[in-house]
Amino acid sequence: MANRKHKGPGLALLCLLLILPAAAAVSQEDGLYVQYRQMLMRAQGANMGMIGAVLAGQLPYKSHIVAQANILKQNAGLIPDAFKKETTAGKTGALPEIWKNWKEFTAAALALEKESAKLAKVAQSGDPAAILAQTQKVGAACGGCHKPFRQAK
Repeated sequence: MANRKHKGPGLALLCLLLILPAAAAVSQEDGLYVQYRQMLMRAQGANMGMIGAVLAGQLPYKSHIVAQANILKQNAGLIPDAFKKETTAGKTGALPEIWKNWKEFTAAALALEKESAKLAKVAQSGDPAAILAQTQKVGAACGGCHKPFRQAK
């Protein structure tokens, strides 16, 4: 008669070996979503940084502010879709509050989109004081999302 005592651990090991690659694939996929979101948010930060450098007089590219504000607006419109998949896999600053308070999160992204659109319009005027004031409003809209939905740095 066959010894059944030794089949149990072998079967368990086989099951584990079959499950691990699937779990790793899900984790890797989640990580790709997180990486995409991080790239999107870094792009937002880069555009704000370029605008800030121009307004501080460090660079002469005042004519670029309209384009940068439009990029901010376009990217802000992508934020809700980029965060639809609920995952905090890997190294991320995204808090679970994003998905717990989805309406507030998407409203914050919409506020950023609207303030960025206003910046693009104001930047066309060339008025440095008005551009600075609206850039500060865009920054406040960014912070309005960071404070409740991102881990403190």
